[in-house]
Amino acid sequence: MNLQVIVALAQIVSALAVLLTLVVLIISIRQNTRSQKALVVDSLAAAITSINVPAMESPVLGSALSKATADWSSASREERIIAHFFLFSFFKLLENAWYQQKTGVLDQAQWVGWEKLLRKYYHGNGVRRVWWPARQHGYSPEFQKFLSETKPPDELGSLNELFDHVPDDI
Repeated sequence: MNLQVIVALAQIVSALAVLLTLVVLIISIRQNTRSQKALVVDSLAAAITSINVPAMESPVLGSALSKATADWSSASREERIIAHFFLFSFFKLLENAWYQQKTGVLDQAQWVGWEKLLRKYYHGNGVRRVWWPARQHGYSPEFQKFLSETKPPDELGSLNELFDHVPDDI
């Protein structure tokens, strides 16, 4: 075996090693991306749960939201305060989810339900006429623009309809 053959074999082995390293790196990045996506979905679920725990412990939050989102002035001052803090947290959470969806971290299938709920709250008369104009600048201009271009969802009724509805077959 002469020196040229040995050098050629060494280059082939080196190229294969680089190729193998790239394949392993690609697989690792892919798995990491999946893990990151799962982590985002889990963190969104945990965040909405932590926002809703007070509502499960006391119906005051649900009552405050149903009044304030429908008609801000129909809620008492205390109910508006409660609704404000929920809405601020909820919109911040959904702003984060919107950015995650835009970057491809949150899948479109995961985003659809969040987006409908976001539009439902955003287009509530109390939110659109009073709360959002007073608090919109706490959110990014891009998110504000996104919301301004949405329409209310037809698929979701109001909180009052949900809370007051008792099926006939019970």
